[in-house]
Amino acid sequence: MALAARRIVLPLVATLLVALTGCSGFFVYPGSSSSTSSGSGDYAYVANSASGSNYINGYSLSGGSLVATTGSPYSLGFIPSAMVVTTNNSYLYIASSGSAGEIYGYSIGTGGALTILNSSLGLEAENSVALDVSPDGQWLFSLNADGLTLEEYKINTSTGILTAEGNYPITGIAGGVVTPTSLRIAPSGNYIAAALGTGGADIFAFTTSTGIASSSAAVLAPLSTANGFYSADIDSSNNLYLSGTSGLVVYTVVAGSGSATATLASSTTGYTLGSGNLSTTINTANKYVFAGSENSSTSSGTIYSYAIGTGGALTTVNSAGYTGPTNVSALGRDSTGNYLLALGYSASSGTQLFTIGTGGALTLSGSAASGTTAGIPAVLALTH
Repeated sequence: MALAARRIVLPLVATLLVALTGCSGFFVYPGSSSSTSSGSGDYAYVANSASGSNYINGYSLSGGSLVATTGSPYSLGFIPSAMVVTTNNSYLYIASSGSAGEIYGYSIGTGGALTILNSSLGLEAENSVALDVSPDGQWLFSLNADGLTLEEYKINTSTGILTAEGNYPITGIAGGVVTPTSLRIAPSGNYIAAALGTGGADIFAFTTSTGIASSSAAVLAPLSTANGFYSADIDSSNNLYLSGTSGLVVYTVVAGSGSATATLASSTTGYTLGSGNLSTTINTANKYVFAGSENSSTSSGTIYSYAIGTGGALTTVNSAGYTGPTNVSALGRDSTGNYLLALGYSASSGTQLFTIGTGGALTLSGSAASGTTAGIPAVLALTH
């Protein structure tokens, strides 16, 4: 998307409510911006609710239960395709789906309440499928649905308003089909990873202090041409976890001076995730990796848990996995590291909260309704 064609946003004149919120990157980032929060809380924001597709539910996760946040559910007026919260836990960014997509901003107040920014107008015209924020809270990145570009925005930490800074070409492997699905920025702040389906994955070197990503990406190929990468996450040791139809694969990434390289850190066959062509991974407290397998639309999904060892090597916690919601397609860790949230599709229990026990074992501790149509994105964001 050409920068000249972007909308010029209106300045924010209202006083913003700020508080502790959630994010779609699931690490406690080492940096934060200078804005202060007006409250605190362990919150999750979930899209694709049972009673409609154009709003989100907010939940407090304290005590291992799903309790509605102040003002929840929140009407959006659009179908959300991606969500992320700034690392200072003050703003929630939500992307709307479709060719005329926008990125909207919300401040998060006491009790997890949301207040829309910019007089309810979109902050940027962007058809995004994934969002993430840099560790220092200064930069928002958006993975464009057209599979052509990674967009970079400067975040005004006092107002939440975005300023377009640049875009970077998505590459993908020759012979693959680029299907952008997932975006992560390393907690170290020195690289960005984008999962691209059978197009593989792109890795961009990044300097979080200046917000400048490398103009070209290192490209990782799936382990076979028939398989793809559909989800990415990164731990504090710069290990990259990619999951999809080839299972869960671990890479060690070295990035700096405008370039990045990756080498396999796990078995060349990857870690098996069961049936289904879409999986989602998440690291929590840099001790465990959780990966979701969709299975079929008529059966429960499966969540696999792995303990992280030296060099990113994984040890299976439970070979059978744990029963999750149907078509489990999004996972997130809460701000305490004690709970895992899984999102799928069910009118009664598509949102499921698990307690993370000793050794990474999972125990279901709460559930709530979610949408029933897989065609509507299952999207969540949690507090840090």
